[in-house]
Amino acid sequence: MKKQKVDDILEFLRRSKNLQSVNRYGASMRGEQNTVAEHSWRLALMAMVIGAECKVEVDMHRTLMLALIHDLAEATTGDLDAYALINGGRKLREAKAADEETAVRDMTDDLSFGDSIYALWQEYEDQTTLEAKFIKALDRIEGYLHIAESGVEAYIPDEFHADYATKAVAAFDEVTNNFPGLTDLLDAIKTDLQSQFEKAGVKWIDQTPVAG
Repeated sequence: MKKQKVDDILEFLRRSKNLQSVNRYGASMRGEQNTVAEHSWRLALMAMVIGAECKVEVDMHRTLMLALIHDLAEATTGDLDAYALINGGRKLREAKAADEETAVRDMTDDLSFGDSIYALWQEYEDQTTLEAKFIKALDRIEGYLHIAESGVEAYIPDEFHADYATKAVAAFDEVTNNFPGLTDLLDAIKTDLQSQFEKAGVKWIDQTPVAG
């Protein structure tokens, strides 16, 4: 292997190392929550298991790469959780997108394989492939699952936006004919969450259209 390639690999690993220490849920949960790296690992694990058990017809190698790369920018920008984005409005979402674009460019532009890393990240952002839609849907589900498993006692806000994951999960289910679909998994987690939040006195906000 050429020295430049070796140097580039080591430099990329150095630049992405902060994902191991960037915490998630800063605006919505007390105490130590999981890191971006922990989230990305679990997302990859979910993709592997759910992909196999639900017979999801995706390129699993590409899917796992997307799971590992999708939050790469947060090694530099840090994480903005769902509650912050929901309440921050359009300007905050646009600023986040611009900051993350700059961060990924800075992390990859001078690397010999940087274009391929950037292309994976952009594929997730653009949501143009089935694999990208799969990972985004699972990303939302993983967030709900983490809160359900951590216990709502750590949840800070007075309300929980239960429909935050709906659009991404529905977008995936609409282009596949898998059963059980991801909506079934999300609904099971939401049932658990709703029960916990009702006992804790947290308002449950869900504007998901009722079928039928």
